[in-house]
Amino acid sequence: MKDARIGVALVHHPVRNRLGEVATTAITSMDVHDFARTCAFFDVAPVYLVHPAPAMHELVAEMLRYWMEGEGARRNPGRGKALAAIRMIPRLEDALCDAPWRLWFTSARPPVAETTPIEQLPQLPGPHLIVFGTGWGLAWEHLPRPAGWLSPIAGTGSVRALSVRAALAILLDRLRRNASQKGEVSDASAG
Repeated sequence: MKDARIGVALVHHPVRNRLGEVATTAITSMDVHDFARTCAFFDVAPVYLVHPAPAMHELVAEMLRYWMEGEGARRNPGRGKALAAIRMIPRLEDALCDAPWRLWFTSARPPVAETTPIEQLPQLPGPHLIVFGTGWGLAWEHLPRPAGWLSPIAGTGSVRALSVRAALAILLDRLRRNASQKGEVSDASAG
């Protein structure tokens, strides 16, 4: 899937709190590890973690050092390989300095009527950056304008929203399945 030039971003600010106000959420170890491992599984990189606080950047840097250079690297070298895709940035706009990303926002309740199924991304000009929000979703009006919104994941239960880690895995699986069905993913990158 690297040929499709797909990256992801997990935004911790600006997002919404449960009252709908603009807020900032903390980065958790689970966010870092699960996003990195899921993206490595589907051969997607880079993985941007967006947070304005220098202390959060230091926390993630320390975690990466442990798994990429320290005791964690000796105990579990595969974890460091997955975490190598992590890029800490203070604002989503900073990702646009790395590549001319086309931003695709995600939400359980997109604020627009017209959305794009993730399966269509490989047919559109890229590179594509899939943007996820923490908390109660992206405070999208404070972010750069996206190319569009991805179609939400439809569930059948009483809970309307998935964890952001589950949504990432489902969307990347759908993207990968579509690409492999069209012969766009080699056997080496499909595993």
